[in-house]
Amino acid sequence: MSAQNPLDESASKELSREEICQLPKTERLRYLGRIRIFYPLWNTITKEIQRCHQLHPVAAEPECLLLVGPAGAGKTTLLASYAQNYPAIFTDTATRRPVVMATTPSRANVNNLETALLTALGDPAADKGSIGSREIRLTKYFKEICRVELLILDELQHFWDRQSQTILQDASNWLKTFIKETKVSCALVGLPGEAEAIVNTNPQLASLFGDPYILSPFTWDETEPASTRDEFCTFLSMLEERLPLKKPSHLASYEMALRCFAASDGILRYLMALIRRATYLALELEQEYLDQNLLFQAFKDRLAGERRGIPNPFADKLPDLEEIKKNKTKKQELGGMEGTNNRSKPRDPDSPPREGSKDIF
Repeated sequence: MSAQNPLDESASKELSREEICQLPKTERLRYLGRIRIFYPLWNTITKEIQRCHQLHPVAAEPECLLLVGPAGAGKTTLLASYAQNYPAIFTDTATRRPVVMATTPSRANVNNLETALLTALGDPAADKGSIGSREIRLTKYFKEICRVELLILDELQHFWDRQSQTILQDASNWLKTFIKETKVSCALVGLPGEAEAIVNTNPQLASLFGDPYILSPFTWDETEPASTRDEFCTFLSMLEERLPLKKPSHLASYEMALRCFAASDGILRYLMALIRRATYLALELEQEYLDQNLLFQAFKDRLAGERRGIPNPFADKLPDLEEIKKNKTKKQELGGMEGTNNRSKPRDPDSPPREGSKDIF
């Protein structure tokens, strides 16, 4: 058996920040890509997912949860982090999968949903056989072979046909029947508005869910600092504590936090892309802290400021959030809104779940 890599998931949890900072640069970079910050809202949602999961053996009806939030808010990362705590269990006769995480294919239908779920279970013949035979196989996997306790289904908005502006009812009905038949606990994840509409148009499916949990971007409101600005600064402080750098960067200071907020618009994906890139640049330069110059370059490299209509917030002048908001609204009115996330590539069931965006370095 080979020696354990110092940054394997179990090992990295045991290393202190000081120990991580003593690792070679390549190992510090690997650690950087694995950072997850479980701030209060994440903890609340994670505990509710755990509640649904733990009630699986005893609940009369499947315990289900709906999580919604805009693209980049961190929904997939949160759920992937939860799934990583329940890896596959290999035995002589079968592979148990307590938690299965899959992505809804674009323009969901019964055929591609069955294929996506079988792929997530590791079935080498996921796309083989008739719809009926695959459903029988899938049900057997869930109930008898893999004994799935929790199903996480991401990108629920793919049940919505954008061309016809209708919900794909066959796929929705199939999912409802499958959840009820297998009695598996379930977390459905999607974009606000569309995800709720998909669940609510099927009364039997809707009856399994309470009100949705909402994972929103951070906000910044000087009139309500405790619930907006201060929460963002607290997150930055927690994030800085996890960075593999030896010296303080003062990310949570008012000025630096304001610049980071303007750069990311409070969207977790953008923020993590910015900080990871800046940390990568710092390590390349053998600089043990982040400064405004590194963040200026990271914004330029990773956040496509010109496309988003945002001037680089790490230039000399402090950003004007109201002016940025006006420019963003104007851009949206002219048809410059970003499209929704259309991830549909099957997930390798034996690999650690990936983050939804290519934002590591």
